[in-house]
Amino acid sequence: MSGVFINYRRGGHSGVVDDLDAALAGHFGRGQVFLDRPSLLPGQRFADALAERVGDCDALVAVLHPGWADARHPSGARRLGDEDDWVRREIEWALAGGKFVLPVLLDGAEMPTAAELPDSLRALAGLNAPRLREAHWSADLAVVIAALEGSVRAEWQPVPAPEERGVRPGRWLGALTALLAAAVLVGVPALPQDDDWVGTGVLPYTLTAALMCCLLLCAPLVAVAAVRVVRRSVDDLERELHAVRHRTYIRKTWPVGVGLVLVGVYGAVRGDLGMVQALVLLLVLGVAVARAAATDIRLRRRDDDLWARWPHRLPERVDRAELRRAVARLHLRLDRMTAPLSREQREKAEWELVDIGAAVGRVADEAGRTRGEWLRQDHPWVLAGYVLWLALIAALAVASGLAFADAGEGTVRRYVTLAVVVLIGVLLALGTREFAYRYQRRQRRELVRQVGGFRATLAARVAAMSRPARTRPTAPAPRPEEYAEPEQ
Repeated sequence: MSGVFINYRRGGHSGVVDDLDAALAGHFGRGQVFLDRPSLLPGQRFADALAERVGDCDALVAVLHPGWADARHPSGARRLGDEDDWVRREIEWALAGGKFVLPVLLDGAEMPTAAELPDSLRALAGLNAPRLREAHWSADLAVVIAALEGSVRAEWQPVPAPEERGVRPGRWLGALTALLAAAVLVGVPALPQDDDWVGTGVLPYTLTAALMCCLLLCAPLVAVAAVRVVRRSVDDLERELHAVRHRTYIRKTWPVGVGLVLVGVYGAVRGDLGMVQALVLLLVLGVAVARAAATDIRLRRRDDDLWARWPHRLPERVDRAELRRAVARLHLRLDRMTAPLSREQREKAEWELVDIGAAVGRVADEAGRTRGEWLRQDHPWVLAGYVLWLALIAALAVASGLAFADAGEGTVRRYVTLAVVVLIGVLLALGTREFAYRYQRRQRRELVRQVGGFRATLAARVAAMSRPARTRPTAPAPRPEEYAEPEQ
């Protein structure tokens, strides 16, 4: 069970004890608070249940009412003098077990002196006891809860990771790609061609298409190479953007989107588009704005949910933005918390650090993947597209060779040139893959280094904030849902 065990003696103050039980249950959770009357099951052995609960609890609250130390049996004997008295036995078990014992003084009660207590309970007299007065119930209850929070954890469970969107292709994508590539290699050369190009000094359309396909393959290569050249600037920008909320990200980047829209509208006006084209442009812009608004609302809600309910388990395949945002949120939470951390705060922060560490380990494993594993796992559709693209280039080269042969223009030089065209396409694809592979590997290794350093700093900070307080806390520790995530 763990949690709080409420120790009290029955009497006219039982209603106050019930109110205390309800308040503690509301803060820590019903399963974390034990009071004999509502917690014991019918037919349960009384002595065994009490011994088990005291032995399993994190803290025992001893409710002291006026005259608590001098309460007597009908025979006149003092109750605390009886070794079988349950109030005495429960406190003895807690003290002997090293539990956190918190005496609470009700209205009119005074802390007993060591001389008034049996030898086994004299340690109780040296404990600082908060008061719980009816006239100051809320303020006094806050002090009691704050004192218990260092030892007692509220009930919590990590929020499961969100389900991955979309369906990741399996072997069927490889089979379909192979089937389509074979169809392209067989079907394109079989397409009919005329001989109008013969003697005109122009190339057959299949060879022109092959050259255009190779030229288009240059675009992703140039883009990836350019990103690698400015890698440090791109990485710094990504790191800063990933650390801010979606709302702030939109506020900082919306001029780029507006500029692109204005460029498109200006081009449409200057291009003298007709009414139909203008309507299509407006429709596209309207859909884009609607989708952007819906995405903004969804991501804002997700930001709020990630802040209020924590800790969130990171996905199995975590991306850079999610990992950096998790570190940034934990940093912000620690900024808003005061030392010492409650047990709930400490456990949640430590759990989140462990989860971040596991995610960092998965990212490090991903950085060590082979080129084939990286393509199949991260970019299966891109891999399939490149295979089909290269198959198309090869098929167009074969069709061009057949066209030259049918026209009587086939020479070794032309055939070698066609082979070189196919080779250039293959080299462009391999070059793009190599640049992208090395870039993503370096990104992941840099992410592991950065997040690993931040995680070590946060772990040291959690440890420092978990040290015992020099002053008594007077209010429960704030929870994330009680205040909004600060803007960044």
